[in-house]
Amino acid sequence: MTTQIMRLRVGEVAGTNLGRLLRWTYMPTLFFSGANTLCTIIFQFAILSKLGVGARSDLYFASIIVPVVAYTVAFGALNSVLVPMFVEAKARSNGEEAVLLWNALLVTTVGGLLLSSLLCSLTRFAFPLLFRKLVWIDLHQVSYVVLAYSCYQLLYLAVMAKNCFLFAQGRALSAQASVFCGWVVSLGSLSQIHPAHDLWRIPICLVAGNGVAFLFPGLGREAFFYRRGLLKQHVMSFFARTWPVTAGSSVSWIEPAFDGAIASTLSEGSLTIYYFFSRLILYAVTSIISGYIQPATKYLAELAASDSRRELQRQTQKIVARAVLLGSGMFCLALVGLFLLRNSRIALLQPYLLMFRQNLLVLLLLSGYLFGLVAYAGYSNSLYVLGRERVYMIASFIVFPAGILAKFMGALTLGVKGLACGTSVYWMVYAAALFYCLSFTLKQRDARAKSASYSQVLQGKGFEL
Repeated sequence: MTTQIMRLRVGEVAGTNLGRLLRWTYMPTLFFSGANTLCTIIFQFAILSKLGVGARSDLYFASIIVPVVAYTVAFGALNSVLVPMFVEAKARSNGEEAVLLWNALLVTTVGGLLLSSLLCSLTRFAFPLLFRKLVWIDLHQVSYVVLAYSCYQLLYLAVMAKNCFLFAQGRALSAQASVFCGWVVSLGSLSQIHPAHDLWRIPICLVAGNGVAFLFPGLGREAFFYRRGLLKQHVMSFFARTWPVTAGSSVSWIEPAFDGAIASTLSEGSLTIYYFFSRLILYAVTSIISGYIQPATKYLAELAASDSRRELQRQTQKIVARAVLLGSGMFCLALVGLFLLRNSRIALLQPYLLMFRQNLLVLLLLSGYLFGLVAYAGYSNSLYVLGRERVYMIASFIVFPAGILAKFMGALTLGVKGLACGTSVYWMVYAAALFYCLSFTLKQRDARAKSASYSQVLQGKGFEL
């Protein structure tokens, strides 16, 4: 009888936890974020199925490398700071958040057009120097690909600004749904073309998808408002808040180059194994960031604006803990899926399943990379909402050399397994450093608030005397 009661209680607890999970506020956004990540992977495989793995695919991916890097360096940091800026503007009332949106669109459009013009003019001279082995294929197509891909990047920036506005308005689901609709259009467009001899048609599919994502869903009537006199202030604020993030993030952008250089010195196939596993983890973390951490930024920014320091720290810890649990769940589900597919006879999956079976330990050692990366995203996000981007930059510069040393020493002693272990150590230390920076920043603010309060008390007593 006691055993039956215990089973009923366990069942009730499990059912309650499952019900809470299904009713969790961020579950729909996580679903769409995961679907968007899956669409990204499908689009890449669809390109390979259209072009094959060879000279044409090399020419296409080589053509888009420079635009991708250029736009990431120039505008990538905006995605991190726009949501806090929108929340701060909304707190000042008078419809400033709508003005900020249009100024952000203006800045990214003008800056993107200038950057695109520069890229297109330099392509004919730079491409033969960077990719000498591909020049013989079809240099004429490269200019068209760069132009079409730059148009896609311009629309992508517009969608990013719009979605950050929606996140700040508490409409995270609308933002993720718009991206999903865009991917559906892009995939549908790609399925209808044969781009082997017209490579520029591939980014045109992305242009079509991002056009739909920008137009649907609408922003609402409150967004169609503009007031002059704030453009200069907003541009200065963009620059002041993005350059430290760009500088700090640059170490993460160049990290894959170091990884590739280290892995290329190891045994044959190490680079492929490491790249494949690390990309899988990166895709999973991207889903968590865009589906949970970024939508939660609105709440953190509101806490920062109201000077609720202790609550901000508590909520940050909660967000990081939940993000780590989500990452753990996705990691375990991936391992279970691989276990179920181990006897699969699908020919297309055999090379990947064999890679997993032979190098499962490498994937397990990269689990620290997963946990460290989601914690890094949570703590850095709170530094952004506090306006402490420079603290983030300094922490990034300090930790990066130690991380590269850990990777190198691990690869030197244990090969690709050591490289995976070193990567995990690096990102866990990086997350710990940002946690310390956040705690130190909040303690400083507490001390200043207490000092100001004490000064006011003394002044009040002096006035009474």
